[in-house]
Amino acid sequence: MIALERSPSGLARTAFEALEEFANPKAAHRRRKADRSVALSKGRKALVRLKSTPHDQKIRAPHLAAAIAAIETLEAAVLSLDAITHRLTDAQELLDAADAPMTDDMAGDTDEESGTRALLAERYDELREDITRIASTAYAGRTNLLDGLGGQLEVPLDGTGRAKAIIPGVNASVSSADSPDGIDLPPPEMAFATAQEREVIARALSAAIQQTSAFAARFEVDAALMAARVQPPKR
Repeated sequence: MIALERSPSGLARTAFEALEEFANPKAAHRRRKADRSVALSKGRKALVRLKSTPHDQKIRAPHLAAAIAAIETLEAAVLSLDAITHRLTDAQELLDAADAPMTDDMAGDTDEESGTRALLAERYDELREDITRIASTAYAGRTNLLDGLGGQLEVPLDGTGRAKAIIPGVNASVSSADSPDGIDLPPPEMAFATAQEREVIARALSAAIQQTSAFAARFEVDAALMAARVQPPKR
Protein backbone atom coordinates (compact mmCIF):
# COMPACT_ATOMS: atom_id res chain seq x y z
CA MET A 1 0.00 0.00 0.00
CA ILE A 2 1.11 3.55 -0.61
CA ALA A 3 3.40 5.00 2.08
CA LEU A 4 3.85 8.70 2.63
CA GLU A 5 6.60 10.60 4.40
CA ARG A 6 4.87 12.24 7.35
CA SER A 7 4.93 15.81 8.65
CA PRO A 8 4.83 16.55 12.44
CA SER A 9 1.03 16.81 12.23
CA GLY A 10 0.98 13.51 10.36
CA LEU A 11 3.05 11.89 13.08
CA ALA A 12 0.60 13.14 15.69
CA ARG A 13 -2.29 11.63 13.73
CA THR A 14 -0.38 8.35 13.49
CA ALA A 15 0.09 8.31 17.27
CA PHE A 16 -3.64 8.99 17.77
CA GLU A 17 -4.59 6.20 15.38
CA ALA A 18 -2.27 3.76 17.16
CA LEU A 19 -3.83 4.67 20.52
CA GLU A 20 -7.34 4.32 19.10
CA GLU A 21 -6.44 0.93 17.61
CA PHE A 22 -5.48 -0.29 21.08
CA ALA A 23 -8.30 1.36 23.07
CA ASN A 24 -11.23 0.93 20.66
CA PRO A 25 -10.45 -1.36 17.71
CA LYS A 26 -14.03 -1.33 16.40
CA ALA A 27 -14.07 2.48 16.22
CA ALA A 28 -10.64 2.40 14.56
CA HIS A 29 -11.93 -0.05 11.93
CA ARG A 30 -14.96 2.17 11.19
CA ARG A 31 -12.73 5.25 10.92
CA ARG A 32 -10.32 3.50 8.53
CA LYS A 33 -13.21 2.34 6.36
CA ALA A 34 -14.72 5.84 6.25
CA ASP A 35 -11.33 7.47 5.57
CA ARG A 36 -10.63 5.05 2.74
CA SER A 37 -14.04 5.62 1.15
CA VAL A 38 -13.58 9.39 1.21
CA ALA A 39 -10.01 9.12 -0.09
CA LEU A 40 -11.02 6.85 -2.96
CA SER A 41 -13.85 9.15 -3.99
CA LYS A 42 -11.54 12.17 -4.01
CA GLY A 43 -8.76 10.17 -5.63
CA ARG A 44 -10.82 9.03 -8.60
CA LYS A 45 -11.85 12.62 -9.35
CA ALA A 46 -8.26 13.79 -8.90
CA LEU A 47 -7.05 11.03 -11.22
CA VAL A 48 -9.23 12.31 -14.05
CA ARG A 49 -8.11 15.89 -13.39
CA LEU A 50 -4.44 14.91 -13.20
CA LYS A 51 -4.50 13.10 -16.52
CA SER A 52 -6.02 16.13 -18.21
CA THR A 53 -3.27 18.46 -16.95
CA PRO A 54 -2.16 20.82 -19.76
CA HIS A 55 1.33 20.25 -21.11
CA ASP A 56 2.61 23.67 -20.01
CA GLN A 57 1.66 22.92 -16.39
CA LYS A 58 3.59 19.66 -16.51
CA ILE A 59 6.66 21.60 -17.68
CA ARG A 60 6.28 24.08 -14.80
CA ALA A 61 5.70 21.31 -12.28
CA PRO A 62 7.88 18.24 -12.97
CA HIS A 63 6.32 16.40 -10.02
CA LEU A 64 3.03 16.36 -11.94
CA ALA A 65 4.66 14.59 -14.85
CA ALA A 66 6.32 12.14 -12.42
CA ALA A 67 2.96 11.41 -10.76
CA ILE A 68 1.25 10.82 -14.10
CA ALA A 69 4.08 8.47 -15.19
CA ALA A 70 3.73 6.59 -11.88
CA ILE A 71 -0.02 6.22 -12.36
CA GLU A 72 0.55 4.90 -15.87
CA THR A 73 3.02 2.37 -14.42
CA LEU A 74 0.38 1.25 -11.91
CA GLU A 75 -2.22 0.96 -14.67
CA ALA A 76 0.19 -1.15 -16.76
CA ALA A 77 0.75 -3.41 -13.75
CA VAL A 78 -3.01 -3.83 -13.33
CA LEU A 79 -3.36 -4.82 -16.99
CA SER A 80 -0.61 -7.42 -16.58
CA LEU A 81 -2.30 -8.75 -13.45
CA ASP A 82 -5.54 -9.04 -15.42
CA ALA A 83 -3.67 -11.12 -18.00
CA ILE A 84 -2.29 -13.33 -15.22
CA THR A 85 -5.77 -13.76 -13.75
CA HIS A 86 -7.03 -14.87 -17.17
CA ARG A 87 -4.26 -17.51 -17.30
CA LEU A 88 -5.30 -18.72 -13.84
CA THR A 89 -8.92 -18.96 -15.00
CA ASP A 90 -7.79 -20.97 -18.03
CA ALA A 91 -5.88 -23.26 -15.68
CA GLN A 92 -9.03 -23.79 -13.63
CA GLU A 93 -10.91 -24.84 -16.76
CA LEU A 94 -8.17 -27.38 -17.57
CA LEU A 95 -8.42 -28.79 -14.07
CA ASP A 96 -12.21 -28.98 -14.32
CA ALA A 97 -11.82 -30.94 -17.55
CA ALA A 98 -9.38 -33.33 -15.85
CA ASP A 99 -11.84 -33.78 -13.00
CA ALA A 100 -14.84 -34.40 -15.25
CA PRO A 101 -16.29 -37.94 -15.44
CA MET A 102 -15.06 -40.13 -18.27
CA THR A 103 -17.04 -40.16 -21.48
CA ASP A 104 -18.55 -43.40 -22.77
CA ASP A 105 -15.73 -43.63 -25.31
CA MET A 106 -13.15 -43.61 -22.51
CA ALA A 107 -14.98 -45.90 -20.11
CA GLY A 108 -12.67 -48.74 -19.13
CA ASP A 109 -9.73 -47.32 -21.12
CA THR A 110 -7.42 -46.10 -18.36
CA ASP A 111 -4.57 -45.40 -20.78
CA GLU A 112 -6.69 -43.02 -22.83
CA GLU A 113 -7.98 -41.34 -19.67
CA SER A 114 -4.44 -40.92 -18.32
CA GLY A 115 -3.24 -39.60 -21.67
CA THR A 116 -5.99 -36.99 -21.79
CA ARG A 117 -5.20 -35.84 -18.26
CA ALA A 118 -1.49 -35.72 -19.07
CA LEU A 119 -2.17 -33.43 -22.03
CA LEU A 120 -4.29 -31.16 -19.80
CA ALA A 121 -1.51 -31.13 -17.17
CA GLU A 122 1.04 -30.21 -19.83
CA ARG A 123 -1.07 -27.26 -20.91
CA TYR A 124 -1.50 -26.25 -17.25
CA ASP A 125 2.29 -26.28 -16.81
CA GLU A 126 2.63 -24.05 -19.87
CA LEU A 127 0.23 -21.58 -18.24
CA ARG A 128 2.38 -21.57 -15.09
CA GLU A 129 5.38 -20.62 -17.23
CA ASP A 130 3.32 -18.01 -19.05
CA ILE A 131 2.34 -16.37 -15.75
CA THR A 132 5.98 -16.03 -14.73
CA ARG A 133 6.85 -14.66 -18.18
CA ILE A 134 4.15 -11.98 -17.90
CA ALA A 135 5.31 -10.99 -14.40
CA SER A 136 8.98 -10.86 -15.39
CA THR A 137 8.35 -8.68 -18.47
CA ALA A 138 5.74 -6.32 -16.97
CA TYR A 139 7.88 -3.22 -17.34
CA ALA A 140 6.51 0.30 -17.64
CA GLY A 141 9.53 2.42 -18.41
CA ARG A 142 12.32 1.00 -16.25
CA THR A 143 10.05 -0.22 -13.46
CA ASN A 144 8.62 -3.69 -12.95
CA LEU A 145 6.20 -3.93 -10.03
CA LEU A 146 5.35 -7.62 -10.52
CA ASP A 147 8.59 -9.63 -10.62
CA GLY A 148 9.30 -9.57 -6.87
CA LEU A 149 12.79 -8.13 -7.36
CA GLY A 150 12.25 -5.05 -5.23
CA GLY A 151 10.88 -2.68 -7.85
CA GLN A 152 8.97 0.25 -6.39
CA LEU A 153 7.74 3.72 -7.22
CA GLU A 154 8.99 6.76 -5.33
CA VAL A 155 7.01 9.78 -6.46
CA PRO A 156 7.29 13.44 -5.37
CA LEU A 157 3.88 14.88 -4.49
CA ASP A 158 4.84 18.56 -4.48
CA GLY A 159 7.39 20.87 -6.03
CA THR A 160 9.65 20.83 -2.97
CA GLY A 161 10.26 17.10 -2.97
CA ARG A 162 9.55 16.89 0.76
CA ALA A 163 6.26 14.98 0.32
CA LYS A 164 6.64 11.63 -1.41
CA ALA A 165 4.61 8.52 -2.14
CA ILE A 166 6.41 5.18 -1.99
CA ILE A 167 4.62 2.24 -3.62
CA PRO A 168 6.30 -1.17 -3.30
CA GLY A 169 5.96 -3.87 -5.91
CA VAL A 170 4.65 -7.42 -5.47
CA ASN A 171 5.66 -10.88 -6.66
CA ALA A 172 3.13 -12.17 -9.19
CA SER A 173 5.41 -14.83 -10.67
CA VAL A 174 4.94 -18.51 -9.82
CA SER A 175 6.95 -19.63 -6.79
CA SER A 176 10.18 -21.43 -7.57
CA ALA A 177 13.58 -22.07 -6.02
CA ASP A 178 14.72 -18.70 -7.40
CA SER A 179 11.52 -16.90 -6.34
CA PRO A 180 10.11 -18.66 -3.26
CA ASP A 181 7.71 -15.86 -2.24
CA GLY A 182 5.69 -15.75 -5.47
CA ILE A 183 2.28 -17.22 -6.26
CA ASP A 184 1.99 -20.73 -4.88
CA LEU A 185 0.94 -22.80 -7.89
CA PRO A 186 2.16 -26.40 -7.64
CA PRO A 187 3.49 -28.20 -10.73
CA PRO A 188 1.50 -31.23 -11.98
CA GLU A 189 4.03 -33.80 -10.85
CA MET A 190 1.48 -36.63 -11.23
CA ALA A 191 0.13 -35.24 -14.53
CA PHE A 192 -3.33 -34.76 -12.97
CA ALA A 193 -3.52 -38.54 -12.45
CA THR A 194 -4.72 -38.47 -8.85
CA ALA A 195 -7.74 -36.76 -7.30
CA GLN A 196 -5.52 -35.65 -4.41
CA GLU A 197 -3.16 -33.73 -6.70
CA ARG A 198 -6.03 -32.13 -8.55
CA GLU A 199 -7.64 -31.06 -5.28
CA VAL A 200 -4.39 -29.47 -4.03
CA ILE A 201 -3.95 -27.58 -7.30
CA ALA A 202 -7.60 -26.48 -7.30
CA ARG A 203 -7.16 -24.90 -3.86
CA ALA A 204 -3.95 -23.22 -4.99
CA LEU A 205 -5.63 -21.81 -8.09
CA SER A 206 -8.48 -20.36 -6.06
CA ALA A 207 -6.02 -18.70 -3.66
CA ALA A 208 -3.90 -17.41 -6.56
CA ILE A 209 -6.88 -15.74 -8.23
CA GLN A 210 -7.76 -14.01 -4.95
CA GLN A 211 -4.13 -12.94 -4.54
CA THR A 212 -3.74 -11.43 -8.01
CA SER A 213 -7.12 -9.69 -7.69
CA ALA A 214 -5.96 -8.21 -4.38
CA PHE A 215 -2.71 -7.01 -6.00
CA ALA A 216 -4.69 -5.29 -8.78
CA ALA A 217 -7.10 -3.68 -6.30
CA ARG A 218 -4.18 -2.42 -4.23
CA PHE A 219 -2.53 -0.75 -7.22
CA GLU A 220 -5.83 0.84 -8.24
CA VAL A 221 -6.25 2.25 -4.73
CA ASP A 222 -2.65 3.48 -4.70
CA ALA A 223 -3.17 5.32 -7.99
CA ALA A 224 -6.31 7.02 -6.69
CA LEU A 225 -4.78 7.98 -3.34
CA MET A 226 -1.62 9.30 -4.96
CA ALA A 227 -3.63 11.39 -7.42
CA ALA A 228 -5.56 12.92 -4.51
CA ARG A 229 -2.33 13.90 -2.74
CA VAL A 230 -0.44 15.47 -5.65
CA GLN A 231 -0.20 19.23 -5.16
CA PRO A 232 -1.06 21.43 -8.18
CA PRO A 233 1.61 23.83 -9.47
CA LYS A 234 1.80 27.26 -7.93
CA ARG A 235 0.61 30.01 -10.22
